Amino acid sequence: MATTTTEAERLVTEYVRIWNEREFSELDDVVAESFTFTSPTAGTIEGQENVKAYADAVVKGFSDFEVTVHEMLSSDHLVMAESTLSGTHDGEFDGIPPTQETFDVQDMAKFVVEDGLLKEERTYFDQQDFLGQLGLLDE
Repeated sequence: MATTTTEAERLVTEYVRIWNEREFSELDDVVAESFTFTSPTAGTIEGQENVKAYADAVVKGFSDFEVTVHEMLSSDHLVMAESTLSGTHDGEFDGIPPTQETFDVQDMAKFVVEDGLLKEERTYFDQQDFLGQLGLLDE
């Protein structure tokens, strides 16, 4: 069975590559200036430059942070991506000193495409699972 990759899927694939390769200056090529990023841990971050700063903070806190996409479904203006997020908390993140613990959580992300760029990402994962794996929950 042949699979067709939509332009929207290509944008998301490139966005994930930029995260995994730490090439955040290239985000300008795939995300709109008014891009918004929403996640359980970050809340909502608005604007291309603020998202770049957040991405930089993530990889300073988790130097081996990686997104592994397992499946994507798309239309012209919407992509749903099922992924695994993983990394080691080996640097300060969000004011939290490194725990040296690793995490591996399942993630579902919704991307909105507008005028050939990513306009929005909303990512969903179990925040309690994430914090628990890092040893940050009170027993």
